[in-house]
Amino acid sequence: MVRSSFGCAAAALFLLAGPLAARNHGDRQRVVAGWLVEDRAEDDGGRVVALRRDSGEVHIRYTAAFWRGNDGRIQTYMVERSDCGNGEEIGRHVILGARALRAMFAHTLAECAVTPRRAAALLAGLERAYALTLAWSRDAEAATAAEAAAIADYGR
Repeated sequence: MVRSSFGCAAAALFLLAGPLAARNHGDRQRVVAGWLVEDRAEDDGGRVVALRRDSGEVHIRYTAAFWRGNDGRIQTYMVERSDCGNGEEIGRHVILGARALRAMFAHTLAECAVTPRRAAALLAGLERAYALTLAWSRDAEAATAAEAAAIADYGR
């Protein structure tokens, strides 16, 4: 009887997939106070949690990405309006409070010539939506850590 190393590897991956699937959750999205919050798996492993609002020509984004082997979450924010687009990466080891995120968005909206009144309307409900974003980010971080641990423990 000849054993295929491919067959053994495939069987091992199948057995490993069960516990990983049990720990990971599926993709999800919810609208909170006019903001869309999403948590989705990436094709190459890991998860991305996104918070966004689109209103006419103004697009506001915050994302937190979690991949095995990264040193912390990769967080970015972006505001786009017509031909103005500004944003940047946020530190990996800091978790912004809602007030800090609001200030970043407000500053960037002002840079893109959005009036303070319109900016206030665009940012309405941010705190509620961001609270869900943070909760889902904790879930995504835990799922990614569990996946990394299962891979590290494979074969022991």
